[in-house]
Amino acid sequence: MRKILIVTPYMPFPLNSGGRIAQFEFDNELRHHFDMTIAFTMKAADQKDLEQLKALWPNVKFKPYLITEQSLSGKFSSVMFRFSEFLNRLIGKGVFYAFCKTNLDRLLKLNTTLFRSKSFGFPRAFIDHFRNVLLENNFEFVQVEFHQLISFAKYIPQSSYRIFVHHELRFVREKRELDLFSFQSAFLNRVYKRNKSYELSALEKFDMVCTLSEVDKIILEKDLKKARLVSSPVPIKALSSGMNYSFDHKLVFLGGEDHFPNKEGLDWFLRNCWSGLKSNYPKLELQVIGKWHQASIDEYEAELDSVNFMGYVEDLAAVLANSIFIVPIRIGSGIRMKIIEAVNMGVPFVSTEVGVEGLCFQNGKDCLIGNTAQEFCSSVAKLIESNDLGSRLSKNALNTLNEENSYEKLMDKRLAIYN
Repeated sequence: MRKILIVTPYMPFPLNSGGRIAQFEFDNELRHHFDMTIAFTMKAADQKDLEQLKALWPNVKFKPYLITEQSLSGKFSSVMFRFSEFLNRLIGKGVFYAFCKTNLDRLLKLNTTLFRSKSFGFPRAFIDHFRNVLLENNFEFVQVEFHQLISFAKYIPQSSYRIFVHHELRFVREKRELDLFSFQSAFLNRVYKRNKSYELSALEKFDMVCTLSEVDKIILEKDLKKARLVSSPVPIKALSSGMNYSFDHKLVFLGGEDHFPNKEGLDWFLRNCWSGLKSNYPKLELQVIGKWHQASIDEYEAELDSVNFMGYVEDLAAVLANSIFIVPIRIGSGIRMKIIEAVNMGVPFVSTEVGVEGLCFQNGKDCLIGNTAQEFCSSVAKLIESNDLGSRLSKNALNTLNEENSYEKLMDKRLAIYN
């Protein structure tokens, strides 16, 4: 059986984020076709999750790297390793101090990836760990996942076929971040251009680059010349029929705060849409699923009525039932796995164009799309006020998922890239 090594920043379990779900679905099938080894970072608190994954995947070899508290010398080494990042951050602080005026400016300042895209955000010893794993076997394929490890091609021997799975085009995300600032900065624009050049140069060192959407593949085709490009959407098994739908005066947002597109999207919705919708529809409630920090929860709950942060929920279907699913995402690229989950559970959704980008759902047929606050609120209002629109959209979306994103077709497409 052919040997494949998959290296990823994070263990693809538990299934509490879109990135983990995307990895798990593919790897769960690949392990039946390859002699599979997977390397990743983890903390001591993740040991229970690792044991559960080992039980699910008994035919996979696991090579975890345990992240521990760094020594003083290790911290100093890390600072020197990321010196250019710290220097750019220092200059960036001056730019932000001079020009940031709005709440959105301040949110972007704290969370932008502009000063992290060229740095390696893990202990340097993880690189040595990866290289040691490479030496243990003669892998026919080495598959690297996520932007954080984009520089790893240079450590992979030429005898292995090097694949990079790009979950999110970082330069697309950063351009969208820049466009949201209330000001323009020549310095920030130069940082963005250097980051884009670094990303494209790193991708060229792989034999193949696999995106999760055709949209991202088309974007990369303009700049990549050497690496072979393929798109491979994530296969999710669709339900055969939707659930009965009857709106129950609730909106649902799914996504944790630590993924900044989620944080920015929910913040935009709460500050620009929620009060107007709540005023027009007093019974309306918003339920936020996912991990959010207590400081953020306290801030929003002090300012806004009927917003409930629920954390992780065991029974997602029960919370989503008879709701309107909102996807107010304005930055990022790739695909939003949360939309596929909502569609599978028979729930209509309202999204921005960025939120639904890369998926096969059409405005007015499978969902409603709004890019401005007025458009987004209007779309939500249409679903609230119509007796049958939500049911019709959710059934159409499920049919589209079955036809366009069938599990078998998409999994066959992914398997074909290894031939």
